[in-house]
Amino acid sequence: MKKITTILLLLFISCFEGAFAQISDKDWKYIMVREDIVKPSMTKYYEATLSDLKQFLTENNVKHVSYMTQLQDNFNYSHVTPLKNMNDMDGGLESFIKGKERSAEFDLIWSDLNETIESYSYYVVKYESEMSYVPDGKVWLEDAPYRRWNYLYFEPGTEKEADQILLAYKNLYQTKGVKSGFRVFKGVIGLDQPVIMFTTWSKTPLDYQKELQESIALLGEEGAVLWVAMMELVSNAQTLEGWYLPQYSYNPETQKK
Repeated sequence: MKKITTILLLLFISCFEGAFAQISDKDWKYIMVREDIVKPSMTKYYEATLSDLKQFLTENNVKHVSYMTQLQDNFNYSHVTPLKNMNDMDGGLESFIKGKERSAEFDLIWSDLNETIESYSYYVVKYESEMSYVPDGKVWLEDAPYRRWNYLYFEPGTEKEADQILLAYKNLYQTKGVKSGFRVFKGVIGLDQPVIMFTTWSKTPLDYQKELQESIALLGEEGAVLWVAMMELVSNAQTLEGWYLPQYSYNPETQKK
């Protein structure tokens, strides 16, 4: 029963229609994330199972499953799918509970995956496009696979003040013509509240550091003041880095036939 539940929960977040390569982040509303805590000694087996899953979905031409896989430096793997709205969570899960997609091969893949993880969690965040700064307008994938996730946990009651600072921060980026960007996501379900996920990206860690120094120089004292003001509202913060993994991600619109 435990393995069946794990299968359903992972499909709960990955079986909604969403094509990362065909939409801009302006189309995003909510993002569903499944996060697997993988046993460090089992990472190669976990990734082998992800390859089996992607092959299974590709060979069976599964159309209604789409997800982006990422690896964080704490051995957590996340599988990410945009939702058009919160109602998307109902129909996707229902189709798998009814057993429409089940097969012996599919069950074996998920049994192997369950052997490699310590636990899992899942959560929903809302994309705040008006607070995000994406100068090139790209959905960041193969051309910028390096990631940084900053989880900023705010003091309750400071949400509006934090929003104002983030808007000022974005306006300063635009005014100064900063080349690197950031995306802002607010926690909705499954995370301690109130929280903002402040994400940045680049081609490599070295490129990220170079771009960061350029941004700091352009933003100058104004940028430093805004950042300090926001940190004064933060009760706890966590930064993780990692990578987008296209070899384990699945998008039916871009798979080679």
